[in-house]
Amino acid sequence: MNTLILAIKNIFKNRRRTVITFLAITSGMTGLIVFGGYMEFTFMGLRESTIRTQLGHVQVAKKGYFEKGLANPGKYLIRESESVERVLARMPEVKLVTSRLTFSGLISTGERTLSCKGFGINVAEESAGDMNTFETVVDGQQLDESTGPGDGVVGVELMKALGAKVGDYLTLLTTTIDGTMNALEFKVVGVAETGSKEYDSVFVKLPLPFVKRLVNCNAVEKFMVLLNDTDDLGKATKRINGLLATDLQGMEYRTWSELADFYLKVERLYRGIFDIIIFIVGVIVLFSIANTITMSVFERTREIGTLRAIGTTRLGTMRLFLTEGILIGIIGGIIGVVVGIMVAYAINFSGGIYVPPPPGQNRGYLAMVLIVPQVILYAFASIVGVSALSSLYPSFKASRLKIVEALHHI
Repeated sequence: MNTLILAIKNIFKNRRRTVITFLAITSGMTGLIVFGGYMEFTFMGLRESTIRTQLGHVQVAKKGYFEKGLANPGKYLIRESESVERVLARMPEVKLVTSRLTFSGLISTGERTLSCKGFGINVAEESAGDMNTFETVVDGQQLDESTGPGDGVVGVELMKALGAKVGDYLTLLTTTIDGTMNALEFKVVGVAETGSKEYDSVFVKLPLPFVKRLVNCNAVEKFMVLLNDTDDLGKATKRINGLLATDLQGMEYRTWSELADFYLKVERLYRGIFDIIIFIVGVIVLFSIANTITMSVFERTREIGTLRAIGTTRLGTMRLFLTEGILIGIIGGIIGVVVGIMVAYAINFSGGIYVPPPPGQNRGYLAMVLIVPQVILYAFASIVGVSALSSLYPSFKASRLKIVEALHHI
């Protein structure tokens, strides 16, 4: 206790130097909290967009589909689809279960022909289940109960490349399950944008019965499961694992994170940048605190000699200066947390930060700064750890001073 009280008093002996050190720590902490909150907001938006426009939280298909289904989709179609859907829908974490049937082929206006990736959806289920939350209809309308069985929505980039418009009839050409060629015509009722330029350049969304006629089958390819909350994913997968041994024999599943390769690459990139920023801030804090403690040791050489003369051990002397460094990190870190949260709230209150379209995206967005406890704790622990590390050498030097020389120091 005496060491702690003495350390607190010593920190504020030279207020100017201590304030400058606190400013360095606070600036670093604020930067970490703001960037970490922006990073988590970006992850959340990209994650939910990927889940609700392309993947769902969980995809359930016939065993072997995720490895070999692309080469031979007809072999892995689910024909008993209604019973599988009922089993999945009974799970308490599930908000929506909907079937999908996808195809690859050509889309043509008669003058221009391009490749496309189409999928059939259960229109009534998906329009009621928030599967279109992250799709922006830039022209026309979304597929819903008011649209017809031969209507479709096309990606904005694909529409631009085709030179088509809402109301036009386009022709789809693909291979059926039997291996023959088939073509059907559909009416464009909407043009949609998901934010992913690559995806918007190929996707065509159509009613499921239309796609079944196009590929000549009466089955579905997979089920997309949308949960009440992404945080329920762990509970849901545990239940599905149990069902695979009973009601869902012969089936398998993949979570969205196992299928979202682009999301994982973006997350790794941002995590790496965040770690680099923490390292840079840590180096700045390290030198700031090391300088503060070193100057303190130099100015208090006679004091150290006196403490050693009255019986303070080398370990006790080292503990005193080490405590000072750690306290500087803790106090500066607390101030940094408060200031960082205030800055984050100020940014959010002002409307957020406009971010231009990232690579591969076709629209910018307003980013908010989330207050994430894990980010704050990680940043705070890093600062305190660096503070302790930066105090080690000056503390050691103070403990090695000779009593006689220290007492005669001017």
